[in-house]
Amino acid sequence: MIPTAIGNYPKVAEATYGTKLIGTLTRWQRKELSDADLEATCRTITRAVIKEQEAAGLQVLTDGQIRWEDLVTPVARRLDGFEINGLSRYFDNNVYYRRPILHKTPRRRGPILVDEYRFAASCTKKPVKAVLPAPYSFARLCEDRHFKRERPFALRMAELLNEEAKALARAGAPIIQFDEPALGFGKPDVKLALEALSVATRGVKAQTAVVSYFGSLDGALTPLLRAKVDIVGVDVVSDPGALARLGRERITSALSLGCLDARNTKLEPVSALHAVFRRILKQVPADRLYVSPNCGLEFLPHPQARAKLRRLGEAVRSFSAKRRA
Repeated sequence: MIPTAIGNYPKVAEATYGTKLIGTLTRWQRKELSDADLEATCRTITRAVIKEQEAAGLQVLTDGQIRWEDLVTPVARRLDGFEINGLSRYFDNNVYYRRPILHKTPRRRGPILVDEYRFAASCTKKPVKAVLPAPYSFARLCEDRHFKRERPFALRMAELLNEEAKALARAGAPIIQFDEPALGFGKPDVKLALEALSVATRGVKAQTAVVSYFGSLDGALTPLLRAKVDIVGVDVVSDPGALARLGRERITSALSLGCLDARNTKLEPVSALHAVFRRILKQVPADRLYVSPNCGLEFLPHPQARAKLRRLGEAVRSFSAKRRA
């Protein structure tokens, strides 16, 4: 089994690095600090986040998305065509994001995340995956005043995200993960989401993954498992019934199982995680099973987030030891 994280990390951690980050951002916004000062702080914290993941026993790391306000804004800011608007609620969470507004056909000015990725990868000898919003979720989280139709917007974003994914693969990213939380809410257009995802992953010379979280996949689970990607991520915490539905599926891709609650400070017992592992390993070989928190860790206080990762690493180590015995 391969323990990993979904992506983001808590930005407020008073006992460690968070106060420095928030304080630095505030001073930078007031123009009291330079861009170089802000970048130095972000690099220091990224390095610390990577070390914490290593210490927890994770095998595939992320950069913690320390620079990310949310899933879409960091990408929208660096594309032509968008205005960053006021606050909107982020899915069913008690947090808000600044909703981008599309005014004209979006265009990519150049690499968006490549420099940040290269720095993160230089901080560790372990593989670091790159994370991008999936084109359908990106379109759903924006206000479209240009196309005014979901399909052309999602497909255009798929083309731009494909360019970025290829650039990240050239920079050495072994896995490009596309986050697709919109599939769990309302009545998603699953066919469009998968069509856009196939465009976004086309020709990418790295493993590709799609990760769903929040809500319930319901009828989207079967088609998602047939997506043209190497790894499919399913949240079995927000939707406990997903584990039983996975038991009725033929799983041909690698599976990423979101099995720790990243929106609840309560720490899962190792025995409960072992029970989940045993159940899913009947269908997926251990070397094709990734296990992780069910979503990003930004919703937790830093000590609890770190404890979740340590518990994940502990559960994987003890389970693997029992299997070898």
